[in-house]
Amino acid sequence: MKEGVDMLNIVDLFSGAGGLTEGFRYKGYYNFICHIEMDKDACSSLELRNVYYYLKKKNNLSPYYEYIQGKISRDDLYSIIPRDLTKNILNKEISNDTIPSIFEFIDQRLSNNELDGIIGGPPCQAYSIIGRANNKSKKSTDKRIYLYKYYLDFLEKYKPKFFVFENVKGLLSFKDLSGELLLPKIICEFNKCGYEVDHQIVDASNYGVVQKRERLILVGKRKDLVFNNSFFDFLATYVEDAPTIKELFEDLPGIKPGESSKKYCCDVSSQFIEKYIRKENNILTQHAARPHNENDLKIYNLVLKAKKKGKNFRYTDIPEELRTHSNTISFLDRYKALDYNSVSHTVVAHIAKDGHYYIHPDLRQNRSITVREAARIQGFPDDFYFENSRTAAFKQIGNAVPPILSKKIAMAIIDFLGELNNFM
Repeated sequence: MKEGVDMLNIVDLFSGAGGLTEGFRYKGYYNFICHIEMDKDACSSLELRNVYYYLKKKNNLSPYYEYIQGKISRDDLYSIIPRDLTKNILNKEISNDTIPSIFEFIDQRLSNNELDGIIGGPPCQAYSIIGRANNKSKKSTDKRIYLYKYYLDFLEKYKPKFFVFENVKGLLSFKDLSGELLLPKIICEFNKCGYEVDHQIVDASNYGVVQKRERLILVGKRKDLVFNNSFFDFLATYVEDAPTIKELFEDLPGIKPGESSKKYCCDVSSQFIEKYIRKENNILTQHAARPHNENDLKIYNLVLKAKKKGKNFRYTDIPEELRTHSNTISFLDRYKALDYNSVSHTVVAHIAKDGHYYIHPDLRQNRSITVREAARIQGFPDDFYFENSRTAAFKQIGNAVPPILSKKIAMAIIDFLGELNNFM
């Protein structure tokens, strides 16, 4: 973007804690008119991130670090920042009832300016393969299936230049209530709304994220705008090899179940960690391990020993005296260990309920991963703090778009829009 060109005004729908948001904050190319999110905990994290960037710009991050270490209260922190700093975060569920007030909120913040883009993705549990199986009995009443229609309402009203719509891979094969594939219908509705849509399955591990995470990305551009190349041609220029879990965790101290640590065990020794995860003045937070009962610890030990021999331990491999579930037919991979020499499997919001699917690769620690380890796998920097409980933090992480990937999506959008004569 040339110097002097205005920032792009964007709206962030279904924001979560701000994984997609984080990438679009990069280099100040984008101006967030608002973030809309129904989860209160996620909104608290979004607000805190606004505070972080404000204080960073002021070159005064010490109050932020004092807060995340518990040295000052939230009220103390917020008393030193402008009142309107977090006013662009709207804690509302998007519905037929709330859309008029949401539009009014956006209109006030936009004033007479144009909205350039919309980013976000509706909650994806209804489309995921596992979610589909769990929700089969209530599919006819599951409103989440058609949440994408609200996205259309925003496109219809504001006619932005582009939109980015992220969702699970399962949407490719998901069938609606009439038994027909839903994705072609969604794309058709976007077309009727005035947008040409390109879509692709993107694996985050191909873009530097230490996680095998395949997601469906749809990018729409307004039909009156002429482009020579696909957005995904530009995104492909940001391909980057991901490091291993071992490299990702190298500077994090070893802790046992129920323990925590607030100090790194060594200096930054990895270019990847230095580039994406940890700055010199960072303070280690949220590196606290869940306590585990003796039964789970015995299972974790077996699962990890099998993993080190190249085998994924199935529930039916567990000795009967250690089993706590009678189901030996489905969900047999409910215990799973990470591999130091590879990337992680997909981190999902279920990690908020238990850590059985994310067992730490170090047998000496014999535990599930911490919030900080999960955040690193998801590509969040160590200075990103997740508000409220550990359960809330895990849920926010599992639902997020990896910021390392979202930064590359944001940059590819700039490259893509750069083809417009009136943009550059």
